[in-house]
Amino acid sequence: MKLPSSHQPEAIGRIHRPSPPSPSKGAWQARDDAHPGRIHRPSPPSPSKGAWQTRSFWLARESYAPQPSLDTSTRCDIVIVGAGFTGLWTALMLYEADPALDIVVLEAQVAGYGASGRNGGFAMTMVGRNIYDLARKVGRKRALATHLAMRRALAEIEAFSVKEGIPADIANTGVLTVSNGPEQDVRIRQDLDAAGQLGLDDFEALDTRQCQELVRSPRLRMGHFERDCLLVDPAALARGLRDAALRRGIRIYEQTPVDQVHEIAGHRVEARTPFGTVHADRALLATNAYAATIPALRRFIFTIYASIVLTEPLDTGQWERVGWERRMGVEDKRIMPHFHRPTADGRILWGGRDAPISAGPPNARYDHLPRIYARLEESFRWNFPQLRDVRFAHAWSGPVCGTLNGFASVGFLGASERIAYALGYTGHGVGQTKLAASAAADLLLTRDSPLLDLPLVTKAPMPVGPGPLRPVGLSIASWLQERLQKADDEGTDRGPLVKAALKALQ
Repeated sequence: MKLPSSHQPEAIGRIHRPSPPSPSKGAWQARDDAHPGRIHRPSPPSPSKGAWQTRSFWLARESYAPQPSLDTSTRCDIVIVGAGFTGLWTALMLYEADPALDIVVLEAQVAGYGASGRNGGFAMTMVGRNIYDLARKVGRKRALATHLAMRRALAEIEAFSVKEGIPADIANTGVLTVSNGPEQDVRIRQDLDAAGQLGLDDFEALDTRQCQELVRSPRLRMGHFERDCLLVDPAALARGLRDAALRRGIRIYEQTPVDQVHEIAGHRVEARTPFGTVHADRALLATNAYAATIPALRRFIFTIYASIVLTEPLDTGQWERVGWERRMGVEDKRIMPHFHRPTADGRILWGGRDAPISAGPPNARYDHLPRIYARLEESFRWNFPQLRDVRFAHAWSGPVCGTLNGFASVGFLGASERIAYALGYTGHGVGQTKLAASAAADLLLTRDSPLLDLPLVTKAPMPVGPGPLRPVGLSIASWLQERLQKADDEGTDRGPLVKAALKALQ
């Protein structure tokens, strides 16, 4: 299927990089705007513990042996840059379509190092900000098709994990979405109205009593329960996908940063690393927020730093105080939502709220944000005053790839359609990456598929703004984020700009 020209961010002949960055910058620092597709890394990553095990509770939970780095040049049919959920699922979908394909995956750190190994472990149906936002932006027909495709994607994640014996603590619990303020009541009703108009049977309206029967918190006003949602250990899932790919003969090289990806005369591609070059027919860029080093992609993405705190395991008495027998995930309806869930070992994970925004690629100095952790602990105790004796044992942050309209994007760079990309999940990538990977595989194999008619492929990404204006615009967005939080928390600060933003984001 030929993509509409509006969806091709920039027609380029190659992706490469200029001079190395200073050591103080992130692992994939932006480069030369004269060459719109450059990817870069500063120096080979260290295999020491600080390079990846310390990045989240999930990544440190089990021992892990990375695959060897690439040690020579090689040839393959398709090369994938990035061994997170997007890259690994795409490799598996390509193999499923054609087991004869020779597929190589290159990863700068280790599988699941980025957002795939640091998120809260919610695999949800959400595309856009919510079901209401999806329907108003793409229309009822395409919203329904997208929602049903996401339900299938979640079922496929669960079925594949069971079949492959992936020990990712997957639980099909559903998700409880709640309101704890008047503005959030409106958003709950909008979701329910949209679900009803689409004819969906998987959203159930809940009043205050019904919400508090599921999770005991005096802050819950109303909500809805959605049947389809998985809770997972995301790092274990990413590593399980890696192992499944290896069993199928897919070659994966970890701790192998990619310096350059070139398109050669419109007929083939080269992915160049410090250790050798991978020659391929096609390539997929699956680096999500790290793709901000590529000018053709950074025009419509930005980096959000999401944070999580995690308690010690609760004892029986503490669990009895909070109820939560069904152990579902919970998300509130704030503009910058809180999300919380139990873990398989009896902890409570609490995340969301404050999320710094950056115009550039991920920077490791934002991997630890103590001020935000303190605010998260404060909001946890506000929500669960009966758990004031529960202590926190872990905290971490990580880069999320944001887009202005909240939609992921799958497409090609350049008219020759040799280099594809898939990114921009805006905090809900555990489920969306499976759908995006299936669509990316169809693009790379040039085969027609209903997935290529979904908004993540056909909806043109919204530009963030030209180079000099990006930081200014995102600074305004950060300021507005604070005001919107006050509007949610206190019902205050209702100037014209905040009112307009609330209307747009309701």
